[in-house]
Amino acid sequence: MLYQVLEEIEQARGPVLVKDLSLKLNLDPGVLMGMIQFWVRKGRLCDDDAVAAEGAACAGGGCGDHCSGMAECAFVAKMPKTYSIAKLDVK
Repeated sequence: MLYQVLEEIEQARGPVLVKDLSLKLNLDPGVLMGMIQFWVRKGRLCDDDAVAAEGAACAGGGCGDHCSGMAECAFVAKMPKTYSIAKLDVK
């Protein structure tokens, strides 16, 4: 089933909603998320939120001493969690 999850994501022509994929594969969404996290740990999928957070930083002092960080920032849009296929290094 793990490979079937990966294949469905790889063959998709665009974003795949967890809700839709869980219905298609007859899996509980929580179980499906565990499988997706497995592929993230194995390096086959990328957690797009983690990649974006690595390169994100505040613009520099606009909030002064009152900054509560990116997770609580009112100026950062909250988007749905996304994953993408990892690009494998081929030598």
